[in-house]
This record gives sequence, structure tokens and C-alpha cells, in this order.
Amino acid sequence: MGRRKLSLDIVLNDQVHGALLATYAGTHYNPAVDTCISTMRNGEVTGGVIYKDYTGASITMHVASFSKTWGNRDMLWVCFHYPFIQLNCRKVFGQVPADNCNALQFDIKLGFKEEARIKDVFPSGDLILLSMYREDCRWLSIKPCGLKGYD
Repeated sequence: MGRRKLSLDIVLNDQVHGALLATYAGTHYNPAVDTCISTMRNGEVTGGVIYKDYTGASITMHVASFSKTWGNRDMLWVCFHYPFIQLNCRKVFGQVPADNCNALQFDIKLGFKEEARIKDVFPSGDLILLSMYREDCRWLSIKPCGLKGYD
């Protein structure tokens, strides 16, 4: 028996999704200035990304997930195509509490590298600032297979 492909819908700038993701990512979502990309399966939000603090050269990315399968290859391509190609950013940042081992492992597997540690930002301790340069992003080299308009 082969693996069954799970259908995943990618949604852009849904305000309800943005508010939900922000709550779980420990940030805020302002639809006037932030961008939200989320995924849904069977009518349920499975995860997504909020982009904040665009400077023209960089942007900060906040991730929240409610399912282990929230981010397929197409979603990961979209998550990095948006800042690096559409916005022409050189660098994407992630901010993770030092005690959030799952988020740190996830970000490192994506290709982020620790850039700085800022002491005493959170009640639980330090903030780890992660970053990824466009030329180091392996997700841009994959070809999305289920996305219309990105051929």
C-alpha cells in the first residue's frame, strides 16, 4: 500500500486565520500591514505563517501549527517564495523563545541559523534570533506541483 496524498488548501490573508495563528505564535496580526499565509484541510486551519516588520531588505516570519502535516512542499515553497522572490528580501528572520525546543528544531531543519541570543526577553528567558539568506534557502529550488498561477 502506498502513502495517501493529503489534500491541503493554501489561503492568503484570511483575518480569522491570522488572528488564530498570531495567538499561537505569540505575536499580533494587523491585516493592514502584516501578511498571513495559512493552510486548511477538511475545513480546519492546520497552520501557517505571519510576516511582519518588512524593511525592504528583510522580514520577520512567525509560524504556528496545529497539525504535523500543515506544511507540505508546496506550502514551504510559498512560505519562502513570498519574502525572497515577491518582496525581494535578502534575509528572513525568526524569533523563538530559547525554551521552545520544538520550534528551534523545526526552524533549523528548515535551514535557519542562529544569529543572536538576546537575554531576558521572555518571562521564561532568552530570545533566539534566527535568520536565513535567500541564497541559502533550499525551498526555492523545488517545483510546486499543486499551485495554480506559479507555473
